[in-house]
Amino acid sequence: MYPNLFKPIILRKSRYNQHLGAYANIIEVGATGNTLEQCLTSMKYLSKVMNEILK
Repeated sequence: MYPNLFKPIILRKSRYNQHLGAYANIIEVGATGNTLEQCLTSMKYLSKVMNEILK
């Protein structure tokens, strides 16, 4: 839906409590180089993607 919206995923062995739920996910938004406005804008598009996936 939105090419290049997300950066590549870094996989690690850490669990971050994801093992406590069958469908747990962690979505990290922004980094030190992002503004709040950029983060909020990206969440607008992420919510549209998640809405389509979860229908």
